[in-house]
Amino acid sequence: MTDLARIIEHIPLGRGVSVIETHPEGLVALEKPVRILSHPNSKEERIRSLLTCHWSRQRERYLWKRGDETFQFHLLHRLDSPTSGVILGCVNSPMTEILRKQFSSRRVSKSYLAVVAGLSREKHYHWKDFMRRRRTGLSIRSEIGGAGGRLAESQVETLLTKISSPRLSLLNLRPLTGRTHQLRVQCAQRKLPIVGDRTYGDFHFNRRMRKNIKPDRLFLHASSIHIHWTWKGRKQHFQARSPTPPEFDAILKVKF
Repeated sequence: MTDLARIIEHIPLGRGVSVIETHPEGLVALEKPVRILSHPNSKEERIRSLLTCHWSRQRERYLWKRGDETFQFHLLHRLDSPTSGVILGCVNSPMTEILRKQFSSRRVSKSYLAVVAGLSREKHYHWKDFMRRRRTGLSIRSEIGGAGGRLAESQVETLLTKISSPRLSLLNLRPLTGRTHQLRVQCAQRKLPIVGDRTYGDFHFNRRMRKNIKPDRLFLHASSIHIHWTWKGRKQHFQARSPTPPEFDAILKVKF
């Protein structure tokens, strides 16, 4: 068994988390279920986090021991707790900074599937907004407009529309920037709120949907990710895909 295979075999995966793909140099793609945290903010949250071990906030990495060995899983990006799908980490510490630079320089391609309330009228969109964050109590919300906004940019493709009641659309979303709650806010701004969004969504519509579809969730799913980088003088490529959750197909068949 290689060192990478041995490390991956002993990753303390959280509830429902699974390995999708691995790269020989230590890049690991995980499947994150709904309501699992990308990382804990306290020891009490470990039980519902991506990995069930110590989290170093300063270095953005998980740590665990097995015998005399200490292992590390460096988190490369995050998904909101209500969002499911593919999330990347790295067990190769020297390569981690190179990969993080790819994220910060927008050289990573990510795609999301979203079921939204309403009919999307165009096949393709290019959304550009200026978004800012504000704290409300213990939570953080994002909004479009206002002083101090930063560019939020996304490419959107309409995959399917359902014209019978309830009217729904299935979108493929490709964020070109990484603002907090970017896709959720941009969809809501255009009167296409993501179904199940309890912060930015159509709350009346969500209540009606909860009576007809289970499980109750945010219908936003990180479906694929592609990253390329140079390591030891050679170009590297990695792609991982997460299958569409069955409830996405089910919701598009709902009638009321």
